[in-house]
Amino acid sequence: MDLSIVASAVSCLGGLLFGYDIGVISGVLTMPSFVDYFHIKGDAATVAAMKGNVVSLLQAGCCVGALMTNLVAEPVGRKKAIMLFAVIFLLGGFLQAFATNLDTMMAGRFIAGLGIGGTSALVPMYIAEIAPKRLRGRLGTVWQFLIVIGIAISYWVDFGLIRGLPYGDNQWRIALGIQNVPAGLLLIGMFFLPESLRWLAIKGKSEQVKQNLLKLRRGASEQDAEFTAELEEILAVAEVERKYNGFKALPELFTKNSLHRLFIGVMLQVFQQWTGTNAINYYAPEIFQSTGMTGNSIDILATGVYGIVKVVFVAVSFFMVDTKLGRRRTLMLGSLFMFCAFFILAGMVLGIQQDNGGNLKTASVGAKGYVAIIMIYMFAVGYEFSWGPVPWIVCSEIFPTHIRSICLSITTAFNWAMNAIIAKVTPLMMANITYGTYFFFGCTAVLMGVFTYFLVPETRGRSLEQIDEVFSGKLLVYNDNYVIDHQKIQMDAEQGNYRE
Repeated sequence: MDLSIVASAVSCLGGLLFGYDIGVISGVLTMPSFVDYFHIKGDAATVAAMKGNVVSLLQAGCCVGALMTNLVAEPVGRKKAIMLFAVIFLLGGFLQAFATNLDTMMAGRFIAGLGIGGTSALVPMYIAEIAPKRLRGRLGTVWQFLIVIGIAISYWVDFGLIRGLPYGDNQWRIALGIQNVPAGLLLIGMFFLPESLRWLAIKGKSEQVKQNLLKLRRGASEQDAEFTAELEEILAVAEVERKYNGFKALPELFTKNSLHRLFIGVMLQVFQQWTGTNAINYYAPEIFQSTGMTGNSIDILATGVYGIVKVVFVAVSFFMVDTKLGRRRTLMLGSLFMFCAFFILAGMVLGIQQDNGGNLKTASVGAKGYVAIIMIYMFAVGYEFSWGPVPWIVCSEIFPTHIRSICLSITTAFNWAMNAIIAKVTPLMMANITYGTYFFFGCTAVLMGVFTYFLVPETRGRSLEQIDEVFSGKLLVYNDNYVIDHQKIQMDAEQGNYRE
């Protein structure tokens, strides 16, 4: 097997870690043993605030970790930086698993967030810098797929522990402790992998670039024309990028062209979080409870099914994003899908609330409850083929090579900042406006669709020169008449001609 595939798979354990950690907390927060151990009690507003703090501190750490990547990745390299952030996560993970008070738990959440934020920015970068051109796009999508796999695993771990273990703190300690397994495997696995080719080239280590490229390209030899061409290209690009290495690239960020790109990238990542996806990821059992599900852990079971739906449709997205829909229309279609799902969900929850005298806790699942549950699953369908993977893809395509790493760290930091806000406000929204929470997310879906229609250009298949032209022109792109040349894209894929 090609070492680049192995390296991508091992480094993407960071995605599995990412997904497991953001998903596991939803079930842990509903475990009576966790609530009792940390005395999460009081009126609805107090409980909502405490739960929001536990969840959102991870995302706050992720935001800081993403911004730290440039400070670490450039001086020590991508490989060592990923290993460092894996160690940081392990520290946070152990603090969570062995916490004896809420302050230690929240400290562990923040420290673990530093590790996840760092790896979430570094791993996609590492893959892009070691993968052969013909596989770069496919290997990059493995990251999003493993995030969703991690979420699904976490849901079923929660379900298994609450059903299989007797009441006690081992239920939540084991659930939180398991996250250290992918972190440990990532740390050990990265030790045996080669350093990023681009980083070595920028540091002037040409001989190491050649040796690592030989290892990564199975069957290649120094005499192969294809090998020589790729090596020369890496070294030539590095020579240009060396002028912008470190903080030398900062002035480039403030040109009109770069600010236009950064605005689109930041807004895509902001909107990805305001789809409401992580509101469900973090509080799924409680959301299912609001549909009338109670008793026998049925809410956590429904959450596990939700995780499976996400896995299936993120796999479907691999095929949809490269169809004639392209990036832009896929985002607009996903916005419409999510708008419909959330408005129907909100209407059903409102009906359930009215049928039960305004108290959702006494409701039982009826026709409206089943429709509401289906709408939660339909939201997952709409999100996973559109706003789940596509913002990451577009952000990887719109930035020039010499400022890509710093731009991606900024857009990723905004993603995590919005994630933290969602984690904090969702339980407050559910406690105070109940069904209005879903009307709110449905309205944001409309705003996202309008934003995409007017401001997000189609990037699929466009060359660097064409993208430069788009971002040097008008801000509004609703009348963009660009047509994706699928035949040329197919020929380029077969020949391995992917633009950087």
